Amino acid sequence: GYVGSATRMGVGDLNLMTLPEQLAFCTSLVEATGLPVVADVDNGYGEALQVARTAQAFERAGVSAIVIEDQGSPKHCAFYAGMPLKLISRQEMVAKISAAAAARTDESMMILARTDALPALHDPAEALARAQACVDAGADGVFTPSSSLDDLRYIGHGWGRSQPLIMSSFNFPQLTLDGVKELSYSARLHPLPGILAALKAVQVVYTSLYETGTFGDSIKGSMPMSEFEELLGVPVAEGLDKRYTEISEA
Repeated sequence: GYVGSATRMGVGDLNLMTLPEQLAFCTSLVEATGLPVVADVDNGYGEALQVARTAQAFERAGVSAIVIEDQGSPKHCAFYAGMPLKLISRQEMVAKISAAAAARTDESMMILARTDALPALHDPAEALARAQACVDAGADGVFTPSSSLDDLRYIGHGWGRSQPLIMSSFNFPQLTLDGVKELSYSARLHPLPGILAALKAVQVVYTSLYETGTFGDSIKGSMPMSEFEELLGVPVAEGLDKRYTEISEA
């Protein structure tokens, strides 16, 4: 979600991306990669009725999972220090998850709940209760953002459900996979490290050009053009073009 807002609009995670804009962004990822895509759908873009439409739209787009959160509107990144979080009630969140689960026709598309109870400064017991209520309502897993490993450990060790718990690496870049397992979490999201590294590389390359008039050594670690074209499937396209040109000429 954050990356979508940044790349499409040049803004932060401030609930400015609408459903059609986020849907187009995620559809492009599905088409470009052929990989499972997890789509951040914020708070579902409304109440239960709107959440049902959201689930159906993203299912048709071919995403593998959607993530619905319990922030009230207008929502924003959970870790913007100057902007307090407002959460909907536990009952409202249960209604949204129930609506999304009932609206999908392909149960292989996962409905993932997200509770921002911890960054909203609720105690871990409330976060755990919200997470459990979501899976009881039909969620296939729960994402619990936090800046405290102790709080995550409390949730993980008290989980008592078969559905996976999901955390983010954002506040814990040095946490190992064994560390994640010790917390009793099953998955970890890494949405930003690669993007931030790529942006830094772009900054270095074009700063060099601006200051010296040449790219110089700034591009020594870049991906070779041949590797880039391989990634994009250009050799395959050239082979197909040659094959069908020969058939047409014959």
